[in-house]
Amino acid sequence: MTSLTKIFTVAALVLTTATASASIPLGGVRKSTDGKYDLYGCMQTNDYYVANFAAFQTQPGKPVDPKKMPPPECVTLPALGTTLISVDLLDRDVRRKEVSMKVTGDKGAVLLETPPTMAKQGVITGTVDFKTKGNYTVVLTVNDTDLHTPSEISALRIPITVAMDVVEPASKTAMISFFGFMGALVVMLAVLVPRFVKPNTAA
Repeated sequence: MTSLTKIFTVAALVLTTATASASIPLGGVRKSTDGKYDLYGCMQTNDYYVANFAAFQTQPGKPVDPKKMPPPECVTLPALGTTLISVDLLDRDVRRKEVSMKVTGDKGAVLLETPPTMAKQGVITGTVDFKTKGNYTVVLTVNDTDLHTPSEISALRIPITVAMDVVEPASKTAMISFFGFMGALVVMLAVLVPRFVKPNTAA
């Protein structure tokens, strides 16, 4: 049975590695002990920074009320209209540096651009009114002299879609097929391996 245990361990490691690069949903809005609201969405990273991204959409004509926030969306926004975008900086040293956020359309139009500021609480927010469906990009730029890298290169770019029909990507289909294959493989090994590891009995 030791061999079977090793096989299950290897299979688990493979599955973990296969899903490690996916966005991680982090729940909804949570009120902390000091009465402030923490914003959660999904984790976004590049080679330099890591942050949580969340977008909160309200019904057209209704103002954004921070105390009655709708459930957070990740990078696929279901509707047009007023959207509060929140980026939570997880790199604590970045909170001591000037950070700005910009939202651009697929043709380069700038919908939002915040002035450089130090996000001492770690959260940068901005409100965007999405009037047309399509692809957009949230760009987080850090004035980070410690990197010795131009800020336009180190900037964290988060692609988002707004009011677009969601088509299941080929990668997701391949992942489902992979899980199915691994499940079938584990079942097959669970049946066959015990036959080979049974101790030989003396005649």
